[in-house]
Amino acid sequence: MSFCLVAAASPLPVSAAVTPPPAPTYLRTIGGPAHATMYPSGVDTHKGTIYIADTGNDQVAAYRADGTLRWRVGTRGPKQPGSFNNPRDVAYHNGRLYVADTGYNRVQVLNAKTGAWIATWPHQFQSVIGIGAGPNGHGGTVILTADDDANTVAEWTTAGVLVNQIAPPLGKGNGQLDEPRDADTDSHGDIYIADFANNRMAKFGPGGKWLRNWGTKGAANGQFARPYGVAVDRTDHVYVADSNNERIQEFTRKGRYVAKWGKPGQFTQLRRVAVGGGTSPKVYGADLWGNHVTSFQHSGAVVQRWGHNHPAVGGFNEPSGLAVGTHMYVADTVNQRMERFVTATGVFEQAWGARGWEKADLTGFNWPRDVTLNTATNTVWVADTKNNRLTQFSTDGTPTGSVFGHLGSDSDSLHWPFGIASVGSDVVVADTFNNRVERIDGTGLTVEWSNDTLHNPRDVTVAGAVVYVADSNGNSVVELDASTGHVITSFGGLHSPQGIAVADNGNVWVADTASNRLVEFSPGGVKLQALGATGGATGTAHGTFNHPTHLEIWNGALYVADEYNDRIEAFTLND
Repeated sequence: MSFCLVAAASPLPVSAAVTPPPAPTYLRTIGGPAHATMYPSGVDTHKGTIYIADTGNDQVAAYRADGTLRWRVGTRGPKQPGSFNNPRDVAYHNGRLYVADTGYNRVQVLNAKTGAWIATWPHQFQSVIGIGAGPNGHGGTVILTADDDANTVAEWTTAGVLVNQIAPPLGKGNGQLDEPRDADTDSHGDIYIADFANNRMAKFGPGGKWLRNWGTKGAANGQFARPYGVAVDRTDHVYVADSNNERIQEFTRKGRYVAKWGKPGQFTQLRRVAVGGGTSPKVYGADLWGNHVTSFQHSGAVVQRWGHNHPAVGGFNEPSGLAVGTHMYVADTVNQRMERFVTATGVFEQAWGARGWEKADLTGFNWPRDVTLNTATNTVWVADTKNNRLTQFSTDGTPTGSVFGHLGSDSDSLHWPFGIASVGSDVVVADTFNNRVERIDGTGLTVEWSNDTLHNPRDVTVAGAVVYVADSNGNSVVELDASTGHVITSFGGLHSPQGIAVADNGNVWVADTASNRLVEFSPGGVKLQALGATGGATGTAHGTFNHPTHLEIWNGALYVADEYNDRIEAFTLND
């Protein structure tokens, strides 16, 4: 059924000299929710209840020992108490659950019985990725946070007051760390840190004095491949989630190897470990991309598994980017895959990709955010965001072998590219955290030009000789010369724009993401109309949105990645 949508009232006023054009008409919806029951990145346990940080669903949940759900909290939308963005870990203490709310760079505290929000710590982290609770060595309790971007582990009171911080220089030497992912304490207050990028465990005293390291890179007992999580039992034995080896290892407090649980096949991407009570506790492993938590008897036998269903194809979990022609390609971000549909009908055709990060793994994705169809070469380029690269595929999803970028700030590097568009056989990329847009030769994979005057650009599109940029922190649209990268003009009054497209008549459509609406501008930058709920409200009805991101215009229709509603919405343009 089609119906006409009324342009929403907006704090971005339409110019009095311009008559608003007709509102777009709803055409169709493509996709819909396709979530796993859980994407567990963090786990803790108390008296048989397990608590998980459900990273991919932006929620926190508690399950009973029999596998039934006790409670689940968190909704996608504006930042507020009790909402989460990519929560990565949880820690139980004395009836409270402490949550590393990574995407919002904060710690939140919940009632462990009900999931009700209690408090948010005032401290703003760079990237709080791990959290633990344990003895401080003096009869009290300390909350530990691991901030991998800041390369620190900090000790806090249960009320969120900073007690001490281990903030050594980044490096491989004694007392140094490289991307710490998690920490826990023993009964003496000694601190054990999963020193992720150094492939080892690091031990510090209660005051932060370095005591010892153990482990080297490898797969033998006592070696590690990216240790991610750590937990300490009541006998002061240390359990390590040895993530890339897909196993949990147990050690004495001096680092002597004791036992192990799990193997490839049981785990796909192990992230955290938790241990129950007693001298022979149950051991729990959180498998993020295997979509389950598994518990083991201390003897090694599997006791139970929570979750383990995988998302169905043809739907989405936070679709972020899209490319539209006869076929539509969608970056299904949280599910770490690309999906292809028949544009005219919305019928699903195929999916490709899975979670992967190795340089040689060209079908692996790490939170891909955008995709472009390059008609000059009949290929598809993907902005593989957290792998900091652009990867080229044939239109059926086969890697061509062409890859551009690696983490860094030099001209051949990228830092979280969020947007990509085609121009001839080349591509233009929004190199978001490097605050620049670059044009890349799609054949020679060399940089043709780079403009670093932008502020967190999130999307790009090309029309004629102009590159249009959704400059999110600049709250504006910036136009660049497609041949040189020089700034032509800009216009704004937006609220974190993250999507942009240009219609055949030259009008510019922008996803005004923080306001949950779309805004149309004339070629000269005059605001014409807005589409979406009033006052920045979210919605699920057609013509309302929840965090709209990338846009495409094709064959007279506007396509919107309605990210938190897990759908692509299409509208006929009537002006």
